[in-house]
Amino acid sequence: MKRMCFYICPNCGNIITALADTNITCCGKKLKLLPPKKASENECLIVERVENDFYITTQHPMEREHYISFAALLTGDSIMLRKQYPEWDLQVRIPVFSHGRLLWYCNQHGLFYQEI
Repeated sequence: MKRMCFYICPNCGNIITALADTNITCCGKKLKLLPPKKASENECLIVERVENDFYITTQHPMEREHYISFAALLTGDSIMLRKQYPEWDLQVRIPVFSHGRLLWYCNQHGLFYQEI
């Protein structure tokens, strides 16, 4: 699961996941696999443990033209994905399953990850 493939439609914002690279089309266009980039220290999301959840926040802009579309926690056997919307602050609670890979998609800069 930690190697899950993500595809995002630039027209409608559809989020598509697959366990392997595949051919996917949306809105009449072939989508490209989004390779996740390791986030630099200043790009990382803020992750705190609150009760039995990871509480995830960021200072990233959440404007209509520039925002984080989703945050997802991938573990060895599961995925928890939380959709986000422009003009809302990113404040996500994801249950603590175990350690894993936190991924998020910025509509301007692409797919990022950090290990938690």
